[in-house]
Amino acid sequence: DDNASGTVAVMEIAKACMATGIKPKRTILFAAWTAEEMGLLGSAYFVNHPPAGKMVFYLNFDMISRDDKDDSTSRKCSMIYSDDYKIFEAISREYIDAYNLGLQVEFKPREKPFGGSDHSSFAKKGVPVSYFMAGWHDDYHKPGDHPNKANIDKMTDIIRLGFLNVWYFANEEITKTKK
Repeated sequence: DDNASGTVAVMEIAKACMATGIKPKRTILFAAWTAEEMGLLGSAYFVNHPPAGKMVFYLNFDMISRDDKDDSTSRKCSMIYSDDYKIFEAISREYIDAYNLGLQVEFKPREKPFGGSDHSSFAKKGVPVSYFMAGWHDDYHKPGDHPNKANIDKMTDIIRLGFLNVWYFANEEITKTKK
């Protein structure tokens, strides 16, 4: 689950973007980080040595293939996002309904969405972030975390929602919500 499910999400969204056959208005950069558990080394290095241009949005996936112990529906996940950008939640809700994704997303807006995952490196630099996670489980960082325990349906819908969000923000203006 950690880190394979997020890596699959990145690769599938890249594939889906290419499959549209349409060039988005903004460049989309796909990346996978290493050394998260050692202090977010990969993502921290990237934000301190960014490519040319302004980063307008960062989407993070961490542990999106398993169910939390308390998820009796097998459809729950959370989305932490920069609370200055209410559009992240609004567009996600719209897509969940429009595409019948069946996800039960707990939206968690945060003024400073920091934590132990790579989105923190971007949030510290002022880049708006959105971060999906499906839940904690007893196999976290243990050898028993096998692929056959993945909830592929939920993971697929999280990836679909991620693609829809990436495609939207690659083509639309992103503005802060007025307080």
